[in-house]
Amino acid sequence: MTTHTRLTNREVAAILAGVAARLQILDANRFRIIAFQNAAESIRTLAQDINAIDAAGELTSIQGVGKGIGDAIHTLLVNGSDPEFDALFAQVPQGVVDMMQVPDMGPKKAKRLWEELGIDSVAALRAAAEAGKLRDLKGFGAKSEEKILKGIELLAKRTERGDGERMPIGVVRPLALHMIAELQAKLPAGAIERIEIAGSLRRWKETIGDVDILCLSAQPALVMETFRTLPEVADILGAGETKSSVVLGNGLQVDLRVVERKHWGAALQYFTGSKEHNVAVRELALKQGWSLNEYGLTATGAGDAPAGEERFFEEEADLYAFLRLEWVPPELRENRGEVAAAQQHTLPALLTLADLQGELHGHTTWSDGVASVAEMAEAARARGYHYWNVSDHSVGLGIVQGVDGEKLRRQRVEIDAYNRRCAEADIDFRLLQGSEVEILADGALGLPDDVLAGLDVVVASIHSAQRQDRETITARCLKAIYNPHVDILGHPTGRLLGERPPTEIDMERILQACRETGTVVEINANPARLDVNDLYARRAVELGCKLAINCDAHSPQDLTLAEYGVGVARRGWLTAADVINTRPVDAMLALLKDAQRNAHDQP
Repeated sequence: MTTHTRLTNREVAAILAGVAARLQILDANRFRIIAFQNAAESIRTLAQDINAIDAAGELTSIQGVGKGIGDAIHTLLVNGSDPEFDALFAQVPQGVVDMMQVPDMGPKKAKRLWEELGIDSVAALRAAAEAGKLRDLKGFGAKSEEKILKGIELLAKRTERGDGERMPIGVVRPLALHMIAELQAKLPAGAIERIEIAGSLRRWKETIGDVDILCLSAQPALVMETFRTLPEVADILGAGETKSSVVLGNGLQVDLRVVERKHWGAALQYFTGSKEHNVAVRELALKQGWSLNEYGLTATGAGDAPAGEERFFEEEADLYAFLRLEWVPPELRENRGEVAAAQQHTLPALLTLADLQGELHGHTTWSDGVASVAEMAEAARARGYHYWNVSDHSVGLGIVQGVDGEKLRRQRVEIDAYNRRCAEADIDFRLLQGSEVEILADGALGLPDDVLAGLDVVVASIHSAQRQDRETITARCLKAIYNPHVDILGHPTGRLLGERPPTEIDMERILQACRETGTVVEINANPARLDVNDLYARRAVELGCKLAINCDAHSPQDLTLAEYGVGVARRGWLTAADVINTRPVDAMLALLKDAQRNAHDQP
């Protein structure tokens, strides 16, 4: 284990994760493993410098850090090492831990290969698989070798892409909003007249490289000084009177700029980006005789205005209007046709969070949720929803206790009782019953058709065997789509941002089949998934598919994640009409397969 005079949050998190991985390989107590994993994740995303927290004696205030792990972290920070950690790192080579990063290579396999064949690195694993040396080990064969080699290729591609250089929006957005609130709270009332997030975060990109914040203030020096002393700041890259650049404890760079009121519109447009969108707008401005930068417009002399004349804009929309453009929502600013549409005033009326009337994919304690049916219903009602679909995991997904026909019958009694209470109290809310049915490795479903036929809304998803080749996993998914009782295809690509790449599924064939069968395509709003993404969402609408935005909630708090799904939908140019759960419950149900089929069967 490398020692450091001053360890960063990421370095501490990496050490704790390394401890957890080694404990897994050594088959240690699983609760101890989970404790280290949780502590590592909390520290990895922690904004405040862990050294400062340690100096204040508050390590146990970090979620997941108890006294034992806290004491070890303190020793690590003070000495640069910890005796117990050092012993574990010496016992299990780093190369064996690295082998666990190969898809489908868990700790038990890594341990066997290390102990029985002496394989102690990914490179040695590749060489052994290529030489056919793994098939002699019990439980391994030629197919196992092929699978391992494919997994190593996937790992190499993931490393080449540099997936770790950007952070998921689900980590960055709450942090940026918290810092803004913290800054405002520390300053005198009125010190900040206006403050806005810009950059890729304002455009709701799924991953963020750094954060740009703009503000108006008559006291820029005070704002800058206060910003640089926020507890999340670990390092200061630049300190000026109107701009500061800092690095947070988790490695995220945040830039704050104070701009003049007359420059606000141009500055917000410029720093929102994207670069490609801004180039297109600047070219349009030049054709009209104006040069555009972050301060405003300057006449070039090629138009009606004399060279050197300046125009400033207090509002972003005024700048667009001056250039004879409709205001372009930030989510569309990727140079994907939005400038031409703005010229023609044909931009879509994008979906908003307020348009959602309910959700169709969420979980309760009947499977792996943490809240009861009634508790999830009350949370949905509190958000202003008029319906919510109970869609617990079916049997067939090994990691959770799924529902079968008998459990669903008992669950239906609970749901009906809740709905009766709402009706008696004249409450405009309805629970629906469904299931997130597992699409098994051969394309069969985790519940039989006669059970699925009795449900209101059926979501079908893949959670296992995600490394199947393109043809196999596509055929598997198509089989589910063509089932007459599958209403929604859940998180179709199976990705986890920054952790697991999408499957090799042929999304064009999948979307075409969804259009043909009337299967709704899900935008899973959980910021770890955001699946389908904006590009697939837009393609789905182009093909004629309908979509649904669901939080895939496993707790009441998860229902707050809907805004991330709406962000994806807006980036995909979606309107309320494109999303089925913007409709009242009966109108929404009328769009599902069974209702459509029954309507076609009417004389």
